[in-house]
Amino acid sequence: MKPSFPHLFLSAEEFRALPTAPSHLLPGADVLDSLSQPRAFEEILRCGASGADQLAIDTALNLAWVAVSWRRTGDARLAAILKKWESVFQKQEPVRIPGFATGNRDLLVGHILLSCAIMDDFLRGSFDPGFEAAVRRLLKAQAARAYADFNDPHAFPAFSYEQNHMIIPVCALGIAAEVVGRFDDEGDRWALFAEEFLSRSFNVIAYDGWFFEGVGYWKFTMQFPLCYAVVLQRAMGRSLLNERPFRDAVLYLAHNVLPDARFVFDFADWGPRVEPDGVGFQRGYDQPWHSQPTYLFLSLLKMLAREQGGEFWPRFISSLPVSPGIAALDATLQLMLPALELSTSPEVSQPVSHFFADMGVLHWRSKWFDPQASALAFKSGPPAGHHLATLLAKDPEWHLELGHAHPDAGSFLLFAHGVFLANDTGFTGRKETADHNGILVDGIGQHRGGTPWSTFTGKPYSEYARIRMENVWHDERVAAGTAVYEAAYDDTLGLRAMRRHLIFVDGRFLLILDTIESSIPHVYEWRLHTDQPQQDQGSGRFVMNNGPGRLVLQVLEPTATHRIAPTVVETEAFDARRSRPQQRGFHLALQSPRTHDFRFLVAMGVQAAKENPDSISARKVNDHETVMTDEQGSCRIIIGGAAQKFAYVLTDPSGLEIARGAFV
Repeated sequence: MKPSFPHLFLSAEEFRALPTAPSHLLPGADVLDSLSQPRAFEEILRCGASGADQLAIDTALNLAWVAVSWRRTGDARLAAILKKWESVFQKQEPVRIPGFATGNRDLLVGHILLSCAIMDDFLRGSFDPGFEAAVRRLLKAQAARAYADFNDPHAFPAFSYEQNHMIIPVCALGIAAEVVGRFDDEGDRWALFAEEFLSRSFNVIAYDGWFFEGVGYWKFTMQFPLCYAVVLQRAMGRSLLNERPFRDAVLYLAHNVLPDARFVFDFADWGPRVEPDGVGFQRGYDQPWHSQPTYLFLSLLKMLAREQGGEFWPRFISSLPVSPGIAALDATLQLMLPALELSTSPEVSQPVSHFFADMGVLHWRSKWFDPQASALAFKSGPPAGHHLATLLAKDPEWHLELGHAHPDAGSFLLFAHGVFLANDTGFTGRKETADHNGILVDGIGQHRGGTPWSTFTGKPYSEYARIRMENVWHDERVAAGTAVYEAAYDDTLGLRAMRRHLIFVDGRFLLILDTIESSIPHVYEWRLHTDQPQQDQGSGRFVMNNGPGRLVLQVLEPTATHRIAPTVVETEAFDARRSRPQQRGFHLALQSPRTHDFRFLVAMGVQAAKENPDSISARKVNDHETVMTDEQGSCRIIIGGAAQKFAYVLTDPSGLEIARGAFV
C-alpha cells in the first residue's frame, strides 16, 4: 500500500485559507435539475438525441462542479444529489474508445476521468465513504479501459500527438494515474504512458506559444494539460508550467485577444459550428457574424499567472470581460484555486508587437488595453509550425491530424476602432483559401482545400514547412514582413514564387505588395473579407464602413476585373451529401488577366467613421515607393529596392517629420 499523498489540486492548508465561495461560481437550478435522474454515460450516448455526446460530457463536468461546491459550502442539497449517483458509479461500465475521434468518445472519456479524479481528490475523507468508494471504482475502471484502448493496435495503429482528441483523454489518464497511484501501483503504467505521449504533444502544440487550432480550441484543449501540470507538480514536485506549451501562453492570448477584449482574431476553427445531425447549429448562429464574444476561462489564466508571475498576467486578466454565464469546469477550478491579486495599472512594459517564429505569425497593436487601438496579425507558416517537421522526421509512425487548421498562408487580419476591418470566416465545414484574405490561382486555393478536416494531406509536411515569413520587422511604430508561400499550393500550378510584402505604419497606413511568378499562365484573384460590403467609388478606390471604423482601399496597379459579393461558406462538416451554406460578411475580389507573372499593389487607410474619408489618399511614386495621406499627415513607404527591404517616413500635416525607419 502506497502512503497517502496530500490532495493533488489543493492542500488542506490552502483549502482552509480560501474565502467564502462566490455565489456566481456555484451551480444553478438548471445544473442541479440536469443531475436529478442519474444515468450511466453509455446510456446517455445510446439515447440517440442530437448532441448526446455533449450531454454526457456536461453531465460529467456538472458532477465535479457539484462535488467541489459541496466541499466549499456544505450545502445538504448538493450532497443529496451526489448520493443519487452512487449506485450508478458502483455498476457503470466504462466508456470504450474504439478509435480516433469516433463519436467524440475520446473526449467524453477525458471528461469522465477528470471529473472522477477531481471528485476523488477533493472529497477524499470528507464525504460519504460509500460514494467515495463508488467514484474510485469508476475512476480505476475507466482509466484501465482507456489505457487498454490506447494500446489496442486495431483502435490506434498510430497516434496523433498534436490533436485535442488525443491530448484531452491522455492528460486525463495521467491525472487519474496520480490519483489512483496514491493507493496502489495500478496507475504506474498509465502514468508512464501519459508521460511519454505528452512529452511529444507538449513539444509541438504551441511550441512558440501560438496554438494552431485557434483561441477557442486553446481554451477547450488546454484545460487538460494545465490540470495535468498542476497535479504532476503537487504529486511529483515536477513543474511544467514554465515549459512548453505553457511558457509563452501569455503572448499568444494577449496578442490574439483584441482591443475590444470580448473578441479575438478568428484564426482556424473559431466560433460555433453545425451539429452532426444535419439540422442543429451550436449556440451563436442566431446572431450576426462577428457579434459572438470569446470568453476565456479565468481558471486557466490564473493557474499560469500564479506560477509564471510577472506584471502582465494580472493586468491582462483584469482587462478581460466577465462572461454572462460560466462553464462547469471553469467554475470548478476557480472554486479550487487560491485567490490571485489582479492589477489595473494603466501602463505595462510588455512590447506591443511579437513575432511567433515557429508558426510564422506577426502580431502588432498600437497600444495595450485601449479599446480604440489598432491590431494586426499577419500569418505565413506551416499549418502547425516549423518544429513539427523536425519531429515528424524522427517519428515516421506519427499520424498527423491537423483538423482545425486552415489553408490561410499569407493572410492577414485587421481590427481598429472596436471593429474588424479585415477579417476571417471562422469555423467552416470546408476549409477554403477563398474564405481568407489571400490569393486564388484559377479559382484554386491552397493545397488541399475543400475538405472539412484533413486539409493538409496533399503533400509531405516537410514541403509545407517551406511556407515561411522573411524580412520580419516590428517595433512600437511599424510591423512588416514578407510571406513566402508558394509551397502552400499544388505543385501542378507551376508557381515559382508567391510573395506577400506587408507593412503597417502607425496603426493607420497599410500597404500590401503581392508578387507572383509562374511557369504556367493563370488568372490570380486577390481577396479581402469584411463584415460590411465595400463601396466602389471608381478608379480602384473602395470604402468599407463598419460601425465606428472605416477602411479606405486604393488599388495602385491595374487589375482586369473586380467584384464585391457576399461571402458564403459551407458549414456542413459531417456528411458530403449535405450542404448548409451560410453568409459571413462580404468580400472584395480583384482579378488579374491570364498571365505568368503579376503584381497586386493595394494601399489601405484606417480611420474612425467620424473622420473624413476623402482625406485618405494613396499614390504610387514608382515600383518601390508609395505615398499615403490622411488627416493626421502622410507616410512615404518603400518596399524593396536596392537599399532596403522596407522603409517609411512619417510626417505631420505640415510636412514635419515625426518618425522614420528602415529594415535593410
